[in-house]
Amino acid sequence: SYPPPEAPVILSPPSPPTDSGAGMPLRAPYEPFLCHAPPPDTWIAVETRITEYCLLVRLPRFRRDGITLSTRRRRILHVVADSWEPGGGHFERRVSFGYDADLAQVRAEFDGELLRIIVPRR
Repeated sequence: SYPPPEAPVILSPPSPPTDSGAGMPLRAPYEPFLCHAPPPDTWIAVETRITEYCLLVRLPRFRRDGITLSTRRRRILHVVADSWEPGGGHFERRVSFGYDADLAQVRAEFDGELLRIIVPRR
């Protein structure tokens, strides 16, 4: 028998690259255009159910075409959202799952404010 699966873990957003000599963050030419700080009213929550994991991501002022979901190493779900509208910004989170998550069958729906991501469990 297998040990119980690990609970999903929300990983911290990746830190910006730094200049190795000065230790200061490198600034991209587009940085003044796109603020990398997520808007203060965004959040992510994970609900564990018997047959699935349900991630709820609040993304007000974001549009569907600015949201990207991808998987990494078959255990990490990467959620990225960008908005170039006033009050927008950049939202990025990675969620690590145990062996029971089926990341090949992820479904998502977005109603203009709340992104609901369903990850089936095996």
